[in-house]
Amino acid sequence: MFQRQYALWPPPITNGCRRRLIGCRTLTFAALAREMVTGGIMFGTRMAGSGGTPGRRRRRWMPGPLPLFVALVGLLLLGVPGAAFAEPAAAATPTPTPTPTSERDGMAAPANAPAIVGPPPGSFVGSGTTTVSGTGEAGREIQLLSPVDGQDPLCFAVVDGAGQWSCAAVSLPSGPSVPLRVVVTGAADLTDEHTIAVLSAPRVTGGPTGGSLTNGTVRGTGYPGASVVVTVSDGPRCTATADASGNWSCTFADGLAGGQAEVSASQQTSYSNPSWSNSSAPVDLVFDLDRPAPPTLTTPVSGAQLPLTDAGYTGTGEEGATVTVFAGSYSVCSAVVASGSWSCSAGGVAAGTFRVIAVQLDLAGNLSPGSPGVDVRYGVPTPAPSGSTGPEATAPSADAPAAPPPAEESAPAEAPPGPAAPASPAPQADRPAVALATPLPGGWNDPTRFATAVLPPWSTPDLSWFQAVLLALGALLLLCIPARLLAGTVFRATDGRPLWQSMPIAGRNRTREEFETVPELPLNRWLVAGAAVLAAATLVMLSGPVTSQPAYLRLLLAVALALLIVNAVGALVPLWWSSRVWRTKASVTFLPRYLLLVALTALASRAFDVHPALVFGLLGSVTVAPEVLTPRRGPLAAIRAGSLIGLAVVGWLTLGLLPAADGFLSALAAEIINSVVLAAIGSAALVLIPIGRTSGRSILAWSPPIWACLTVLAFTIMFGVLSPAVELWHEGGSLSLWWVAGTLFAAVSIGAWVWQRFVTPARV
Repeated sequence: MFQRQYALWPPPITNGCRRRLIGCRTLTFAALAREMVTGGIMFGTRMAGSGGTPGRRRRRWMPGPLPLFVALVGLLLLGVPGAAFAEPAAAATPTPTPTPTSERDGMAAPANAPAIVGPPPGSFVGSGTTTVSGTGEAGREIQLLSPVDGQDPLCFAVVDGAGQWSCAAVSLPSGPSVPLRVVVTGAADLTDEHTIAVLSAPRVTGGPTGGSLTNGTVRGTGYPGASVVVTVSDGPRCTATADASGNWSCTFADGLAGGQAEVSASQQTSYSNPSWSNSSAPVDLVFDLDRPAPPTLTTPVSGAQLPLTDAGYTGTGEEGATVTVFAGSYSVCSAVVASGSWSCSAGGVAAGTFRVIAVQLDLAGNLSPGSPGVDVRYGVPTPAPSGSTGPEATAPSADAPAAPPPAEESAPAEAPPGPAAPASPAPQADRPAVALATPLPGGWNDPTRFATAVLPPWSTPDLSWFQAVLLALGALLLLCIPARLLAGTVFRATDGRPLWQSMPIAGRNRTREEFETVPELPLNRWLVAGAAVLAAATLVMLSGPVTSQPAYLRLLLAVALALLIVNAVGALVPLWWSSRVWRTKASVTFLPRYLLLVALTALASRAFDVHPALVFGLLGSVTVAPEVLTPRRGPLAAIRAGSLIGLAVVGWLTLGLLPAADGFLSALAAEIINSVVLAAIGSAALVLIPIGRTSGRSILAWSPPIWACLTVLAFTIMFGVLSPAVELWHEGGSLSLWWVAGTLFAAVSIGAWVWQRFVTPARV
């Protein structure tokens, strides 16, 4: 018979499914169903039966319920999980074709790193905000990190279905290499980064005081070292350069209309060149170009005596303006005008007599002229005599204190020093003497009058170039030409002899030559030059008030350095031109008579209270060899005068770039530049007057048109520099007197010339 054997559960799989779960389990369940239809499953083994045929297998029949129970348990244990895995597999594989490999089943595809598309690497962005965009894996969240370490991300964005992401209005700092870095949230290794150049628009902060009112000066902030162009809505523009901290300031030239206007700015740096940043948001500013009237000074009155401390000052002014009181070179106190009046009190003035004036600065930054000055005396109150019986004297009493309280030590002069007895003065009578031992205020860092003597040309509202040119023409017609006529008249009248003959000091019987060989006294030329510069610096410093403060030693040093600069330019430029261009030997000659001119200008400035002072600073002249002296004297003098005019212009423009004089070095620099401007332009104007052996005489003999042009130019700049003094002369009526005096001088000079030239020869 045949043999048939079944294995235990599960039955063998022979349909070639290769461990594929769905097909295998379906075939297994079908086989089980066929077996169950027959009524059961037969298990058999080979047995050696007794009493039977050898090799026959003994059959044993199992009842039906047991196989059914086993099938149900297998269905629950294997069929349910298999169905769970079968559904996604069926969805992922629409065709029944089996995959060739089974090692990749169950592994996720690798994620894509994001990428920054815009702005592209190395590009320039002229705004502080921009849009950053790029690509990435759909559904992923990306973070745009801040270029500044330690700050929160600039943007969070989710990649859309098209693989795109974007961050709008991202704020970026200005710089040549600003990093842009994007990273996938939760996957720090999925990132992208590159750098771009960013320059945001500058910011307009307002006028000179920071508000919306301005006198033509606009301030703001930008990138350090950037070139800033400021534009008004109706067209005018001005340029400035941001300092190391990013601050900038520029002043519009003349011709700007007053009223409200929109102001914007843009900037350019070395790394952005030739590109500019976007324009800043327009800022509404009100241009107030009218200079306020001088404030009034009610107290003190002229001739008053004020204490060294807590002196009071009152007056009236423009609403909202800031009034500053000056006592000589001291800035005493400041106050804001409220309800039309102001008042302030302060000390800090040394003992002595000073002229007190007040100026006011309005809200737009316009500076008024000074108020009429009043002369007051600062000092310690004089104590009342011990036996005084005046109405303010008090009778002695037993309750009087032995010494006054500390507050009484600084009492004003009107207060009595304390009770006193006729026979024995009380100790209070000697108290005021203690105030004399109080150290006077002031130090090395205090500003002097020369620190702010000259105002920059663009910050002087009262500077009228038309008026300066008119005064220069008046000086040419009423001073220079008449002076030349008068000098020629005197020269011809005396036949060229000196006007004042020298007189022998030792008497007529003293021989002129007492030695066979005249003794020579060797002098070090550097020592002579140093002594001359120091003497001239002292005279220039005395053109204004001088007090016993250390700051005036600094001023002496500043003036000496300024005179060295002026004389160096006035000598080296002609020497260079003579040796390099003409190939002619030239030399510098010290002229002691110039010290007399330095003293005269200083004393005249002090006597007539000219501030800024009229300063003469030359101490020598440049001469060429005698054989070429005549044809070269005029051009050499013109070069010398032109170099001094150029030095004055450069120094005048430099004043607008200097910081506030609030320290030793800043005050020293301000005093040097101011002294250079005053000495250079004053020297150029005075040497162009064609009398004696001055440069003006040589230039006039060589070329009258060039002399006239240089003279008008020098006097125009000089009157521009001295515009504050000219304005005071105009307001006080002194300017008319100067015109009258010039007219009289011209009339006398021309009359003398006409008489000597025409009338006298006719009588002979």
